[in-house]
Amino acid sequence: MDTCAEQRFEHSVGTLAALGVSAILALVAGALVYMLDRDWGSTLFLAHWVQWQPDGAGPFGALGNSLPSLFHAYAFALLLIMLLGRTLRARLVGTLLWFTTASALECLQVDTVKTWLAHAPGFPNDTTFLAGIHAYIVNGYFDPGDLVAAGLGCCSAFAVSFFLEDRP
Repeated sequence: MDTCAEQRFEHSVGTLAALGVSAILALVAGALVYMLDRDWGSTLFLAHWVQWQPDGAGPFGALGNSLPSLFHAYAFALLLIMLLGRTLRARLVGTLLWFTTASALECLQVDTVKTWLAHAPGFPNDTTFLAGIHAYIVNGYFDPGDLVAAGLGCCSAFAVSFFLEDRP
């Protein structure tokens, strides 16, 4: 491999590592908000340990309602950017794709939609993934703040993907 190609590879690996670490840290931060601020009984990955949840109000207050949406949108948009490539077009597609996904999942929690889905005959509920989505929709509630947080998270991921780019 020639020197120029080796440099491009090293910069590419460095950028991917920086983006990956940033995404993982955001996912950990979102999980911490769930652990510290949410009722464990209503959280899929904590429900089994609900008896060990500490008493008391969460430290994030009203922000705790939307911080996970911001962190998860940021992380998943970055992961999509990593997967699709670091061109401007790939960054736009990754960002918009995750914002569309997050927005659709949030809008499915509007009362009229989730009531219809809860009673919809033949909702494909035969896999763990689809059962999880169904439970998320039926048990969740629509919050416009989550849409704003998802938008901010996706826009932040778009901007950070340029900031963390290695320059030769």
